[in-house]
Amino acid sequence: MQFVEQYLQKHHLIHNPHKWLLALIATPIHLAEMHYKKKYHMQFAHARKLFIFDMLLIFSTLTIFGAGLFWRLYNPTITNLVYLSIQKEPTRILSGERLDFDIVYKNESSVTLVSPKLSLTLPTGYILEKTEPAENFDHFNNTFVFNNLAPKSEGIVHIFGRIYETPKLENNILASLSYQQAGQQNEEKRTSPYIVILRGSVLKSNFTLADKILAKSTTLLTIELKNEGDIEINDIILPFQLPNGVTLINQKIETGNFISNNWLINKLKPNETTRLEAFLNFNLDSKQPTLKLQFTPEIFINNKSIPQETWEKELKILHPNLEITSNWENNLKNLQPGKIANIYFNLKNTGDIELENINLLLSIPENIIDNKQFLTINNLNSKNNQIIFNSNKNLKPNESIQITLKIPIKNYPTGGTDITLSLNPQIEAKAKDLDNIYKINTQTPKINIGTSLFSTAEIRYYTVEGDQIGRGPLPPKVNEETKYWAIIQMTNGTSNISNLHLNTTLPSYVSWTGKSSVSIGNDISFNQNTRQISWNLKNLPANTSEGVYFELSIIPDASMLTTNPIILKNISITGQDSFINQDISKSFGNLDNSLKTDSIGRIKGSIVK
Repeated sequence: MQFVEQYLQKHHLIHNPHKWLLALIATPIHLAEMHYKKKYHMQFAHARKLFIFDMLLIFSTLTIFGAGLFWRLYNPTITNLVYLSIQKEPTRILSGERLDFDIVYKNESSVTLVSPKLSLTLPTGYILEKTEPAENFDHFNNTFVFNNLAPKSEGIVHIFGRIYETPKLENNILASLSYQQAGQQNEEKRTSPYIVILRGSVLKSNFTLADKILAKSTTLLTIELKNEGDIEINDIILPFQLPNGVTLINQKIETGNFISNNWLINKLKPNETTRLEAFLNFNLDSKQPTLKLQFTPEIFINNKSIPQETWEKELKILHPNLEITSNWENNLKNLQPGKIANIYFNLKNTGDIELENINLLLSIPENIIDNKQFLTINNLNSKNNQIIFNSNKNLKPNESIQITLKIPIKNYPTGGTDITLSLNPQIEAKAKDLDNIYKINTQTPKINIGTSLFSTAEIRYYTVEGDQIGRGPLPPKVNEETKYWAIIQMTNGTSNISNLHLNTTLPSYVSWTGKSSVSIGNDISFNQNTRQISWNLKNLPANTSEGVYFELSIIPDASMLTTNPIILKNISITGQDSFINQDISKSFGNLDNSLKTDSIGRIKGSIVK
C-alpha cells in the first residue's frame, strides 16, 4: 500500500505520529498485498482457482438468499383463510348513545378449527349490556367459547351496549379469534380492529362569558349542562382547573354540590338541564394580552372519569389604567383646626380602553374633617357613610381630568397624638362596551393636623355642684363687698403646646384677694402696678385638661347701680403648637358679674342694687 510506504518512516514518526501509527496498523495488509503480488499476480493457474472459488461463493450466496426468502414467506398458519369482521350501524354516534355491533366470523379453509374463542377488547367507557348468544359468553373475560368450526362454516355474534368516551378521539374495538388447526398444538389468532370516533356527546354544555375582560376584574360566568340522551346520566363532574390569577367565587348551583372547585351532579335525567352561576375573579399580569379558558365535563363510568366535549374560549384582556396623582393646595404640609384646604386629584387614562362615568368614592375621617360642612361646600351627598363624587366625565386613552375637593378641618379634631390626614379614595369607572367596573385605590399625601385649645372663662359665685365659693351679698349692693371666683379651664387637643401664657387685666375697682389655685405648674402672679394677672406653663401635654382659679373682690359704688360691672378685662391665652410649629391664641374679651354659667347665682341676682 502506498500509504504505508509513504508514512512508515522516521520523519513522520516525529512530525506526523498519528499517520505513522495508522501506517503501522495497516502493515499486515500491506505485507499480504506484497505477498499476493509476488506469488499469484499474473499467474493463470492461480487465476483459475480464484474463478472457481468466486463461483462457489456466488452460488452459496444465492442459496442462502433463497432459503431466507422461503423462510420469510412461508406461513404454516391459515389465518388468511379465517374471515373476521366487525360491523356497525349507524356509523356516526355520540358519547352516551348506543353502540351495538356484530362480529361475523367464517372458516374459509379446508381445516377444522379446534377450540375457537372470540375475545373482545372494548373501550374503557363501554357499558356492555348483553350479547347474543349469551350462553357461551364469559363476562369476566369478554370471551365467546365456540364449538369446533368445520371448513366453510360461519357464525355471527351480536354485542349490545352504550359508549361514553371522549369525542373526536379514536376508540379501538378489537375482536380476536384464537383456535388450533386440527391435529396441531400451536394456537393461531386472527384479529380484526375497529375504530370508533364519536362526533360529540349527549351531555351538552353551554357557557356564557364575555369576550373581553379586564386584567383586574370580576366577570359573570353562566354554565348550563343538558342531558340530550335517552337515559339518565349519573356521576357528572365539572372540574374548574383555572389558570394562575383566576379564581371562581360566589357559586350558585341548581343541582348537585360544589366541592374543592368541582361541580358534582349525582344524576341528570333525559332532557333535564341544570345551571351554575358564578363569578370569575381575574388578577392577571398588566401586560398579558389574552387568556385561554377550558372547561371539560366528565362522566364517571366503569370506575374512571371520561372527559366529554371541551368548551374553550380565548378572552381578550383589556388594560384600563388610571394614573392618579394628588396634591394639597400650595403643597401644604400643615393645617390648623378650623381651616379649609383644597385637595387636587389629577387623573390620566394611560390604558387601552375608554373609561366612562368616572366616580370618586370617599370615606372621610369624621374625627378630623367636618362632615356636614364638607358635603355643603362641595355640593355632595353621603350614602352608607360613603361620599360619591360624580365627575360626569369620560376619559379616552391619554386624556386627563382634575377633580378638586375642599377639605374643612374640624375646630376640635381628635384621634390620638400628632395626627395626620391622608385620604384614601377609590376611583370607579365603567370600561366602554363592557359590564366590568374598573376600580383603583389611591392615597393622598399626608398633611399634619395641628392641635386645638378649647378654653372657657367664667365668673362664679356657686360651683356647678351648688357649693358656695363666693362671699358677700348676692345680688351685690352698693358699698358692700362681694367676692367671686374666676375660673379659666383649658383642654388641649392632639399635640403638645409649649410656652403657654394666660393674661388678663383687673379693672381699677376690682381687688386681688390673693387666693388662687392651679391644677398644674406655677401659681398665678398679679402685678399691682399694671393690674395684670398672668400664668405661664412650659408645656401642656396633648389630650389633657388643666385650669386656673382665683378670687376677686368688688365693692360697687353708686355709679354701678342696675349694672353688671366688668370683673376681668382682655383675657387671652397664647402658646405654640409643638407639632406644626405654629402659634395658638385664644381671646375671651371681658367678663362681667352676670354669672352666665352660674345658674344658682343668676337666679339670686347679679345686677348691683
